[in-house]
Amino acid sequence: MTDIIKNAQLAPAQEFQRMDADGDGAVDRSDFLRAPHRLLAELGIPEESAKGRALLDANETQWKFLLSLGDADGDGVLTADEYIAARTSPGFRSADRPGKGDVCRTLFDLLDRDDDGSLDEDEFLRAADFLCMSEAEARGYFAELDADGSGRLSPKEFLKAVKRFYTS
Repeated sequence: MTDIIKNAQLAPAQEFQRMDADGDGAVDRSDFLRAPHRLLAELGIPEESAKGRALLDANETQWKFLLSLGDADGDGVLTADEYIAARTSPGFRSADRPGKGDVCRTLFDLLDRDDDGSLDEDEFLRAADFLCMSEAEARGYFAELDADGSGRLSPKEFLKAVKRFYTS
């Protein structure tokens, strides 16, 4: 296996480890949806609210698509190998992927408390744990992402933070 292939598989492997909440070596639906459920609870946003439902539905769509790509044995769970195969497959990277970008868009909308179409630092910090960052890391990363120095993140700037979650 080349170093390029090993490096491409490293981020999904780390992502798998973060998602395998019960440490059983497989990610099931409850593992996959744990982070958005926890975020909604921490933010005090009801799951049945429009923003809560949008986030959960986007994550559910992504889960179903990952299963369709990687669940080789049809048991409804993804082993590390199955998860990595799904996340590194051309289908997952396809522009036509069902729900592509929906998790990021719904997360942005959820964090944008004042609905002004941007996130200030305090709004961004609400997602630090969801993005597997400490508050200090998130503060530093916010400054790095704020390309125009406005003190606010646009949806495009926020997308970089979500991509870091999926590629670091």
